[in-house]
Amino acid sequence: MIQKKTLAALEKVIMALAPLDPESRRQVVEATHNLIEIGMGRRQGQDGKPAKKKSKSKR
Repeated sequence: MIQKKTLAALEKVIMALAPLDPESRRQVVEATHNLIEIGMGRRQGQDGKPAKKKSKSKR
């Protein structure tokens, strides 16, 4: 259900941006991007728990 709503919203955005020239589209997208608070989030497989450090053995 959420995917259908997201797709419908994306289609409306594309239709609204279509009549604009490329520079105007870029400005709208950039302004919208600046309004959205982006969290640090986890990237797949990169922000996991830090690996345990190997202890140095005494010789």
